[in-house]
Amino acid sequence: MSFERPFLLLFALAAPLWWWLRSRWLESENKRLREFVRPALWGRVEICPPPARIASRILWCITAALLAAASAGPLWGGVEASIPAGGDNVSLALDVSSSMSSMDETPSRIGRASAEILGLMDRFPGVRFSLVLFSSQARLAVPGTLDREFLASRLPAGAWGDNALPAGTELGTLVDAMSASLPEEDLETRIGIIFSDGGFHDFSVERSVEAAREAGLTIVTVGLGGLDSIPLPDGTGGFRTTGGDTVRTALCEEPLRDLAERTGGFYVRLSQTDDFPALVSELLSGERARMAARVAGGSGGRRFHLFLAGGLVLACVALTLEARGR
Repeated sequence: MSFERPFLLLFALAAPLWWWLRSRWLESENKRLREFVRPALWGRVEICPPPARIASRILWCITAALLAAASAGPLWGGVEASIPAGGDNVSLALDVSSSMSSMDETPSRIGRASAEILGLMDRFPGVRFSLVLFSSQARLAVPGTLDREFLASRLPAGAWGDNALPAGTELGTLVDAMSASLPEEDLETRIGIIFSDGGFHDFSVERSVEAAREAGLTIVTVGLGGLDSIPLPDGTGGFRTTGGDTVRTALCEEPLRDLAERTGGFYVRLSQTDDFPALVSELLSGERARMAARVAGGSGGRRFHLFLAGGLVLACVALTLEARGR
């Protein structure tokens, strides 16, 4: 047996407190009578000391304990319940910064990520997907939908496509944009998947973790690229330079891993993952089980009425006995 509000069981302490107060009152009354007339003369002058009422006092204490238990919400056993099945929702976030055009993935980092997104959608036909594009800012490209063709048409062809986003890679409001693209129903699974090569220019991982926890969003991060730095393409067939030096880029895993692990998800490097959809499927199954457990946790039979009825019956018996001086 368990209780929904166990702190209310403290009201049961009123029973021994009431017993003590009633005993003190009885002793005080008898003391006053003894001061007025010696106990040996009580019968001659027809003085009746207050009865001890032991039986009624016991019943009042039991009544207080039962009422305290009823108010605490006792639960045990089980009742048949219809638990509505919520839907599965996945927010896809794709990094469209210029470093994602690097070709250490085939055909490029962003091309590999787009192909993986298409594979995910084919693997989970019943899941609602949304798409968020981000670089230095985040923009919702597609709200949650089951229309695979529409979402596929919104995937950028390259990092220099018409994304209407400034250059650079920052977390910023990414998690907020991902959360806003998902439904807020309690029984809906909410998972975010971020495809990025890391290298964030800001330091908002902590803020993003807090935002994900507040939104109930489990985040999976997918690293694109290799750990060895390569020249950064400039979009014209050459490489970007700064001050005569070639700008280089490499996968930065630490912030991606930190964000995923601290929100209950996981991090993978895409080039080292044979079946990424299988990992996502396992996570979705775990989220569904967690939702079911949370709902089922409150599905035990509520038995407060038994304690309440017992307390009321004993209260009536106690009143009767008390009126008879017992």
